Amino acid sequence: MYGLASIPSAPSSLQLGLYQAKLQQARQEAARAQSTVQALEAQTESARQEAGQAQDNVRSLESEAPQRSARLNSQGQTTGRLLSVSA
Repeated sequence: MYGLASIPSAPSSLQLGLYQAKLQQARQEAARAQSTVQALEAQTESARQEAGQAQDNVRSLESEAPQRSARLNSQGQTTGRLLSVSA
């Protein structure tokens, strides 16, 4: 009779070693990616705070601007007369 040669055998130690190496590499890559995500999220939060502070500064300066009936000339300079210097 014929033998049972078509039945797969258990994985060899070489195959198991290769699998474990690939798995370890994938875990390391996932850990590096997670670390990158956390760093980028921290940078994003910092940039949002900086942008918010800059917008607050803009609003503050706009509220303190003197009232004037002025226009910009072709060089971007204001023309016209100052109506009030109090904020």
